[in-house]
Amino acid sequence: MKKLLRSLLLLTPLCCHLSVFAQVPMNPAGTPVNSVINVTYPSMSPGQVDSIRKSTINSIFSNPDLYNDAFAKYVNSISGKPNSLYTFIRDLNVKFKTFQTDEQSSALGFQYNYANSWAKNKQLPNGSKVQSFNINLDGNVAFKKAYNPSNLLESAFLYNGTFIWGGVSQKNDTATVRKLQAINKQISQNRIPNNPQVKLLYEEAAKLTKITDQYYLGINVNTSYETNQDFSKRQFVPGFLVNAGAKAWNKSEALQYFNLPDYPFALLRLLTGTDDTFQLSGASFPSALTGVDYVIPAQDSLRQAVTGALNPFSRFRFEADFKTKAARVGNKAIYFSSDFRWYRELYASGAELNAGIANQVYFVATLESSNGFFVSYSAGRLPFDKKNDNVYGIGFHYNLGNWQ
Repeated sequence: MKKLLRSLLLLTPLCCHLSVFAQVPMNPAGTPVNSVINVTYPSMSPGQVDSIRKSTINSIFSNPDLYNDAFAKYVNSISGKPNSLYTFIRDLNVKFKTFQTDEQSSALGFQYNYANSWAKNKQLPNGSKVQSFNINLDGNVAFKKAYNPSNLLESAFLYNGTFIWGGVSQKNDTATVRKLQAINKQISQNRIPNNPQVKLLYEEAAKLTKITDQYYLGINVNTSYETNQDFSKRQFVPGFLVNAGAKAWNKSEALQYFNLPDYPFALLRLLTGTDDTFQLSGASFPSALTGVDYVIPAQDSLRQAVTGALNPFSRFRFEADFKTKAARVGNKAIYFSSDFRWYRELYASGAELNAGIANQVYFVATLESSNGFFVSYSAGRLPFDKKNDNVYGIGFHYNLGNWQ
């Protein structure tokens, strides 16, 4: 675990180097900033000059873009020399951002996510079965831990077995097959880059290709290790969960109309010219995860004070995820994603309910450009959070996953 944490916090030496550099900032010509201020404003006192210097440094080093650029350069420097560290971090996705709540000043930090899986597919007569072993690491880290409003780090290993029905091409008649063959021939003969006629050919082929609606249902045997940022609260959480979802590929069936969260975005895509007609996205159908965890606390001062012990307990858990394209601005796509979570301790005592440690509700929504820039809003709290917060985030998403 310590080795894994060192890999996750590989940004620490970068931040240290930047902090040391910040102590003696230089202008492009190599002159100390103090001297530049003295020349520009000769009447200022040494205290005023020092105050301006510190304010400038704080402004620069509270910008998440600075850390994103430093991280990008660091990754590029090791990408040409494949090693175990690079093999790990190429699947590490990082969001540098500032946390801003209603009751405290903004704080700089980042959100990390690492996901890797080993999967095996088996084709069945009426669908397919996918079995996988997965490692998922996720959490928020604030450079000043007291300012972390979403203080939960999860390290999970799980087995997933999912059964998938549908999502297959319907058999076409002879005339349709010939049309598709002619379209594919025209596409293959195209030699003009970014030819708009080719896009129309692909759209025509998609209309002729009929794909059935798709459904999936899976089981998850999960073991996770949950902590807060400084590991002062820790618990081991095995659980049994069920995941379910659908894809409304067939536009002639009614399933697409049940994609309720996509209605405002379908209208937005129409108004912005992203789509030519009002159409719901079959691929963006919401998915859900629900089940029961068995929580074994290892250290939790609040729970210890409320219950007088750290006894294991059962916890109901529900999650719902949704992601869709919101619009296109120029050559940049804007995506909306949301995540809702509900944790509820089963058979909680009155003391636990009154202390607020038996029930947590959390919601986060994000608008993110295809170039990585994002803004987010979250409300509620996660396990280990002391109170409900409204948190605004802004930053840059640096995605390394499978980029090669």
